[in-house]
Amino acid sequence: MYDFSKRISSFHNQHVRLSNDQRADMKRRRETNLDRIEKGLEELEKPAFKETINQGGYAQKTMTQPPESDQESRYDIDLGIVFNQDDANGPRTTRDWVRQAIARKATNMKNDPVTKKKCVRVVYADGYQCDFPVFRRRWTDVGWRYELSSGDEWVASDPAAMNQWIEREVSWKSPETSGSYQLRRIIRFGKFFSKTHAARLKRSFPGGLVATALFIECYTADDGRDDRSFRETLRSLSQRSKYTPVFANGVQVSDDKDTDRIGRLIDQAKDSVKELDKLDADDITDSDANKIWKTVFRHSFFDDASKNAANSSSAPLETKSALGGAGLAAPFLASKAAAALSDSEKQSRMESAVNARKESGSGGKPWAE
Repeated sequence: MYDFSKRISSFHNQHVRLSNDQRADMKRRRETNLDRIEKGLEELEKPAFKETINQGGYAQKTMTQPPESDQESRYDIDLGIVFNQDDANGPRTTRDWVRQAIARKATNMKNDPVTKKKCVRVVYADGYQCDFPVFRRRWTDVGWRYELSSGDEWVASDPAAMNQWIEREVSWKSPETSGSYQLRRIIRFGKFFSKTHAARLKRSFPGGLVATALFIECYTADDGRDDRSFRETLRSLSQRSKYTPVFANGVQVSDDKDTDRIGRLIDQAKDSVKELDKLDADDITDSDANKIWKTVFRHSFFDDASKNAANSSSAPLETKSALGGAGLAAPFLASKAAAALSDSEKQSRMESAVNARKESGSGGKPWAE
């Protein structure tokens, strides 16, 4: 396959993953609403919540920017609000406490907060969306047990365990042993891909945990080659049945409404794999590769041929981990090639490395804030 890994990496860093500023802005909005809930409950003379649980793409660092064709699509922040069981009322009533608390203290919102089946939702005018699932907890011999307010029922749920499962999958399945993990990048690419074609076709595609679990299930690792890894992940996805349930941490996370959504994603994966397989030809050029990748991600990034100068069909800096069996020659070749880089290229690669470390957290802990 024509090596477009550097170009795909640039696309990921610039247009797929959230920037540090975007994450900071989302964190600020989350904390603002949390303060509203705390003070609003107090003014309403309702019981105070006892803890919060980060969940969803924000907690898992798999959130993406909106597709180019749908800049109004929302950034979702999920933060669980947990009451002690003795303090909570019925599921619907307890959710409404949270809604009332936010409404009492909030200003400058696109709409009033609304109570949904499983959460309280706050939507901002600029596309941000905060969801606050409501839980109750009780102490047992094996620790706290949590139940989610879902409709008129309390349903057993453990979002922290789901976060931990995704953390394990990312670190275990990725070829890297520390730093920025490939599986997380592939999940982001997959969610961006799903959003892009959902906006293009104006049809619903899998999102959230269902999309994340699908790309974990279908992930194909390829050390140093995110472009090839994503193509083979799409190939695996294209070969599954839309009727096969999607599981995450042993729990089925898809239901009947997801069947057609998954089917659309599978169909789009098939079409994209057909296009990407053209990159196996011997006479592919950068221009050809840009056109092919544009059919996949539908982004004007792939129109700018001037950015391709640093990319070539060979990959002199590509190395394999010890698990990949590259032997002792790879570090030597990488060092030799690095020495030939211009100062600007060295600076660019250094900045990319710093960004990767910031993204994954210090000390090789991908979930550190």
